[in-house]
Amino acid sequence: MQTLEAAGKTVYLAEAGGCCAESPLLLTFLSPQEATELADLLPDVPMRLAAVDEPDWEASFTPWSAPRAFKGGADFGGGADAYLAMLEQKLLPQLETELAIKPVWRGLAGFSLGGLLAAYAAYRSGAFSRLAAVSASLWFDGWPEFAAAHAFHTPPQRAYFSVGDTEKNSRNPRLACVEENIRATAECWRQRGVPAKFDLNPGGHVNEVARRMARAVAWLAGNGD
Repeated sequence: MQTLEAAGKTVYLAEAGGCCAESPLLLTFLSPQEATELADLLPDVPMRLAAVDEPDWEASFTPWSAPRAFKGGADFGGGADAYLAMLEQKLLPQLETELAIKPVWRGLAGFSLGGLLAAYAAYRSGAFSRLAAVSASLWFDGWPEFAAAHAFHTPPQRAYFSVGDTEKNSRNPRLACVEENIRATAECWRQRGVPAKFDLNPGGHVNEVARRMARAVAWLAGNGD
């Protein structure tokens, strides 16, 4: 696996299928091991995967400030706007220059709070034309109202949403609405003309992350319609 430094972040690179300079570029926030597993699960999907090492999801991936969800956890910092601007203005240009690539499209696929960032990107950035929110933290306070009330920055070409079928059973009342909110967001986007797929996966929040991501990426690439 190749490693680069871009915009002060470590980026782990993996290739799925046979890549060329124009192959799609997909940003994720998976670990190097998960990114490698994801690439291995997509042998027939030519795509370049870039896993950005971001240690502070609570600060970087949330659209506005909110109290912590768990005792002993971190409060949410609301840094998503600045983070998306960093990706669009610094990390992506540097990455594409160093790799000498011109991807036919760019995607952003996130899990958990990374999925929240991916969904939020539709409203704040034109850098990504395909978005996947996998077991996304769309339980986040105020998200349903925001998603319904705001226009897209640029309508996504394709979008994918999923959640585990037991995630709604969380004992934390803030998290228990996650399936309802993900379904509502997918339907909201479909009503606005976005090809948006929703999958209900067996299991809880952290089951088979790479496999869930692989289903998402295959959909973004146009497979499994």
